[in-house]
Amino acid sequence: MFTSSPFHELPVLREIDNTTNQVSLGDDLRLSVIEGTATPLPDYFQTAVYALNLHVRGHITANINHLSYDIKAPCFSSILINQPIKVIGASEDHLQYVLSFSPQFGEDLHLNLSGDAHIRAYMRPVFPLTEQQMRVILHYFDLLGEVIQMPDGNNTREVALDLVRSMAYFVYGLYDKSFSSLYTISRPEELTGKFLALVERHCAEHHSIDWYANEMCLAPKYIANVVKQVTGRSAGECITYNLIRQAKLLLLTTSLPVQQISDRLGFRNQSHFGTFFRREVGMSPRAFRGKL
Repeated sequence: MFTSSPFHELPVLREIDNTTNQVSLGDDLRLSVIEGTATPLPDYFQTAVYALNLHVRGHITANINHLSYDIKAPCFSSILINQPIKVIGASEDHLQYVLSFSPQFGEDLHLNLSGDAHIRAYMRPVFPLTEQQMRVILHYFDLLGEVIQMPDGNNTREVALDLVRSMAYFVYGLYDKSFSSLYTISRPEELTGKFLALVERHCAEHHSIDWYANEMCLAPKYIANVVKQVTGRSAGECITYNLIRQAKLLLLTTSLPVQQISDRLGFRNQSHFGTFFRREVGMSPRAFRGKL
C-alpha cells in the first residue's frame, strides 16, 4: 500500500478535494473525489453517464446491475449508462476518484474494443489493481485535472479526449489480460447480461418477456429460467423493477404530469399505470410524488 497519501503526490486532485470536490469540462466531463462514508443512493437511481472509478483506499459496498459487490481498494470499477446502482455503505477511510462523461463524449472517444467488452463490463464491472497500476491511473487523473483547470486552454476538449482514450485503453488492457484468470462468464450470465441490458433500454416500450426473448432468438421460458438462475429474480420482476425505478425517477425529478409519465413508460392509459404503481409501491403515483 501507499506509504503516504496520494493527495501529497497529486496536488491537482488535492486541490479539487479541498475546494468543490470536482472539476468539470462543460456538461461533457467531470472529475470528482469522494472521501469517507458514502451517501446512499435512492432505489430509483440509474446512471445517465459513463463512470470510471479508481478506488484508492478503504472499501465500498454497492449493488451494481442487481448484483452485490464489496469493492476493496486498490481496484477499478466501471459503470455503464442506464445501469442501476445502489450504494449501501463505505468505510470511513474510503477514497475514490470518479471520472464521469456524457454519452456524446463517450461516442467521440471512438474506442475500438472487443465485441464482448460491453457484456464483460456489464457482468464483471470490478477488478483489482496492483500498486504500480494504480499509480499510473492516478497520474492520468492528475494530468486530466490539470488540463481541465488550465485557464484559457486551447483545444481542451480534444486533449481531454486523447487523455481519456489513452487511459481507457490502458485500463482495458489490464482488464483484458487478467480477465481469464480473474473471472469466468458462464453462458447463463452472458445471456442474463444481454437480457438486462435490453430491459434497461427498452422496458418503456416493451413490458412482456416475449419481445426480449424474440430479440435474443430464445424461447421465453428458457430466458426466464436463465435470468432466475443468475439474479434470483424472475424476468418479469426485472422488467417491473426497471419500470418502477424509471417511474420513481420521473415522478421525483421532473414536473411531468402523471399522464405524460404513463405515456412515456408505455402504459395504455393512466389508470393502468396507477394500478401497476400502487400494486408495486403501495401508494398512487401522485401520493408518492407528494410524499417527498
